[in-house]
Amino acid sequence: MSTQSPSFQALYVFLTVVEAGSIRIAAERLYRTESAVSHQMRTLERQLDQPLLERGPRGIRPTALGARYAELLREPFADIQRATALLFEPAEAQSLSVTLSPVLASLWLVPRLSDFESDFPNLSLRLVTTERWLDLLQDSIDIAIRYHPRRPATTDGRRLFSERAFPVCSPSMAASDEAMRKALSRERILVNEAQADEWKRWRASLSEPIRLSRRRERLADSNLTLEAAAQGYGIAMGREPLVSDLLRRGRLVAPLGHDYPTGGVYELLSHPSAGTTGARDRVLDWLAGQLGNSSVDMDSPSP
Repeated sequence: MSTQSPSFQALYVFLTVVEAGSIRIAAERLYRTESAVSHQMRTLERQLDQPLLERGPRGIRPTALGARYAELLREPFADIQRATALLFEPAEAQSLSVTLSPVLASLWLVPRLSDFESDFPNLSLRLVTTERWLDLLQDSIDIAIRYHPRRPATTDGRRLFSERAFPVCSPSMAASDEAMRKALSRERILVNEAQADEWKRWRASLSEPIRLSRRRERLADSNLTLEAAAQGYGIAMGREPLVSDLLRRGRLVAPLGHDYPTGGVYELLSHPSAGTTGARDRVLDWLAGQLGNSSVDMDSPSP
């Protein structure tokens, strides 16, 4: 083996090949020819005097030694990328605009802003809250989180989060399945005017009927409806991710479970320009992770 360390470029090509599982795909990602990538790999193996890659039935894969080498290299490369983004990213990339509905901002994103600041200490978010779908190009918006009441046949979005809905109330009103069923037949049913038919659709999805009280109170949106339920004013229909933090903090409970998929989805889209791609992609990944973690696991059975 040569005493000279392999070049940064050779190691980056090696990692790309391992992640792609194909010389051809790696070459496309690196904007190089397949022969150039293959030559780089042969040169690296000769320098290290060890085989790093082998051909399998499904393409290129690392040898046991190559897999271990790639594993040890990933973190240093990630550190280099983070350091570069931290110190040399363009000034305009230090602030990103995110458009979303006021309700989603209030109930879901704002409680997570302190975590965002911890994860992105040199990046700020400018929240543009509106019920309208803004044009990302014309309105200079970096990221949009959009809600579709029904899953679209096709989407340009980067991530989709499926919505679920289920009855919720304060812990003092009902803490068990039986108590919740009784409360549904006696207590006030809170109707969210933004989702006026949600109780009807939820009841129709049940395998066995549940009687609902005739006492109804109509409220303007999810924010008011869930807060009224948390205050013990009645029973609301909770929707993930809007209700997730209230459930985690114990202000609301869902004794009947949470298995009713509404068909609605949340979609993440990003501005197509390349100027702030690095920061935008990292924030997109963070938002997608937060949406994915918004499902609350509960032990209570579903109706």
